[in-house]
Amino acid sequence: MTIVEACESKTNTTPEFPMGWYSVERSHQLAIGEVKPVKAFDRELVLYRTRSGRVALQDAFCPHLGAHLGHEGRVIGETVRCPFHGWQFNAEDGKCSSIPYCDDIPERARVRTWHTEEKNGEVYVWFHPENTPPQWQLPDLPELGDPAWTAPRYTEHLVPAHVQDICENSCDPVHFAYVHSQMEIPDSEVTIDPDGRTMHLHSDMKNNDYPSHLHATTYSPGFALVRTTYGPNAEMIMYNSPQPIDRNQTLMRWTLIVRREIEDLAGDDVMKGIIDGLGDDYPIWANKVHKHRPVFCREDKTLVTFRKWVRQFYITSQDKQEIA
Repeated sequence: MTIVEACESKTNTTPEFPMGWYSVERSHQLAIGEVKPVKAFDRELVLYRTRSGRVALQDAFCPHLGAHLGHEGRVIGETVRCPFHGWQFNAEDGKCSSIPYCDDIPERARVRTWHTEEKNGEVYVWFHPENTPPQWQLPDLPELGDPAWTAPRYTEHLVPAHVQDICENSCDPVHFAYVHSQMEIPDSEVTIDPDGRTMHLHSDMKNNDYPSHLHATTYSPGFALVRTTYGPNAEMIMYNSPQPIDRNQTLMRWTLIVRREIEDLAGDDVMKGIIDGLGDDYPIWANKVHKHRPVFCREDKTLVTFRKWVRQFYITSQDKQEIA
């Protein structure tokens, strides 16, 4: 007799976190001397900006008695001070530099420090399961600050999905017809740059309210840019730099800009359209399971390409095998 297996909703697991760059805050939302608790990669972290303007992201719990440095911690010069007993930890390397009541600092008195960079108006962290140095640089977004483009419009969206499942949408033209009510599946092509890391989706969205060409550039699971072209000098750019909170929740940070030529004519409409489209995706993400080994059909070529591409961002052979 064959026993029916348990429901996938009870047994399903998501992948670990793929390596790469991820946003943890917008630069203008972290003032000098400010200390914030951050949840990312299923970890409790502390984010702060020192008196010199340096940004630091470190493991949150003081090695002394476990106080959370992000709750009532204080910036002192180039350190963060624990709110419990006043121990201070360097922003640069996480070493304890001062114990107010003891001159002898234990060797193990330090917190893990994660590599951060500021660019494109964001605070990014390089995530690698072994906390190794970055393997590639953050891309430039030259349109930000260009006078031919509008000032950025920011939105944030908490999504109940693994960061890979969200990224997978960038290679799924079929879902445009069924989830986003497009009249037909757009003609689409997926290509990968010679470096093997940057992936592109080109889709002809000729049946939209505003007919357009969509070009999604995915630099890694944590950084994607969508350029929508409606005609000469009529473009919108949306870039998504997500923060994986845990393996089932992701905070998406969107930045949207349009060309000045269409700012008054259609800028608000096209930006609202892409934001509203997220509402179509939400019930799918909120109720799906992650398929480690999907059953693909012959025409799922773009999704097969994505699954092969994303393997490179996982470090163990077991991870790579499960992503297939």
